[in-house]
Amino acid sequence: MSTEPAVLLERATAIVNAQLTELRQLYQAALQQQESLVQRVRLLSRQLDEAVIQEQFARERGLSTVAAAARVHQLRTEHTAAATTESELRRALRQLDQLIRQIEMSSTTLTRNAEGVAADPWVQALRAQIIKGREEERIRLAREVHDGPAQVLANAMMGVEVCQNLLQEQQLDRLGAILSQLGDSVREGLREVRSFIADLRPGKLEEQGLVAALHEYIRRYRDTVTNPVHFEADSVPRLPGEVEIVLYRIVQEALQNARKHARGAPVRVTLTVRKDRLYLSIRDEGPGFDLREVSRRAGRESWGLTSMRERAELVGAQLTVITRRGAGTEVQVTMPLP
Repeated sequence: MSTEPAVLLERATAIVNAQLTELRQLYQAALQQQESLVQRVRLLSRQLDEAVIQEQFARERGLSTVAAAARVHQLRTEHTAAATTESELRRALRQLDQLIRQIEMSSTTLTRNAEGVAADPWVQALRAQIIKGREEERIRLAREVHDGPAQVLANAMMGVEVCQNLLQEQQLDRLGAILSQLGDSVREGLREVRSFIADLRPGKLEEQGLVAALHEYIRRYRDTVTNPVHFEADSVPRLPGEVEIVLYRIVQEALQNARKHARGAPVRVTLTVRKDRLYLSIRDEGPGFDLREVSRRAGRESWGLTSMRERAELVGAQLTVITRRGAGTEVQVTMPLP
C-alpha cells in the first residue's frame, strides 16, 4: 500500500464517500417508510373521527353502542401505535441526518483549498448554522412586520387618501374627525414599532439580567391585554447569555400563545430557584386543550411548542407542557443552574 500523502487522502476520500452513499440510501429508505406512516396515521385519524361520530349517533338514538365502542377502541389503539412508531422514526431520521451532515463536514478535512490549507469543518458548520439562523429570523421578522407596522402604514395611507378627498370636497368637519383617528392610528403604530424593537433586542437582558428583562417585558405585555398577568421571581444569579435569551424567548412565546388561546384568563409567570435548579412556569387559566388531539390532527406538535422545546434543549433545559380541556395550560422549564 502506497504511503504517498496524495494516495492516502484519495483512498480515505473514497472510503468516506462510500459510507456517505450507504448512509444516504438508508436515510431515503427510512424517509419513505416515515412518509407511509404519516399517511397511515392520517387515515386512522379520519377513521377514528368517523367512528366516534357513529358511536355518538347511536348513543343519542338509544341504539346499541357495543360494536361502535369496540371499533373506536380498536382504531384508537392502532392510531396510538402508528403515531408512536412514526414519532420514533422521525426522531431517528433526525439523528441520522445529523450524522450524515457531521460526516460531510468532517470529510472536508480531506480536501484543501487554493492555498493548500485543509478546510475546517466546524467553521463551515458554524457558517451554515449562522446562515440558516439568519434566514429563519428574516422570515419571522417579515411576518411580524407584515402583521404589525405594515398594516398600520397601509391603514394610514388609506386615511391620507380619504383626507385628500375630503379636503377637495371642503368637508372640513369630517376631515377633522378622520385626522384625529389617523393620529391615533399612527401613535399606536409607533408604539408597536418601539415594542417590536424592544422585543428584538431586550436591552435590560444584557444590562440587568433575566428577572429585570422579564419585569419590563411583562409590564409592556400587560398594556396589550385585558386579563390579569402576575409575575413572581426569586433572586436569580446572572446566567450565561445564551441561557437568559432562551428563557426570555420561551416566556415571550408562551405569553403570546396565552394571548391567542386563553380567552382573557389570568396568567401567572414564576421563576424560582430550588437548591441547584432553576424552575420557570407560565400558566394560564384558559380552556386548555388536548395535546394529543392537537398533535394527532396536525400530524405533529405545533410549531410554537416545538420551537420552545428545541430552544430549551439547546441550553440543557427540559420543557414540559401540561394541559387538558377545562384545566388551563402550563409551560414548565427546569434546568440545573450552571
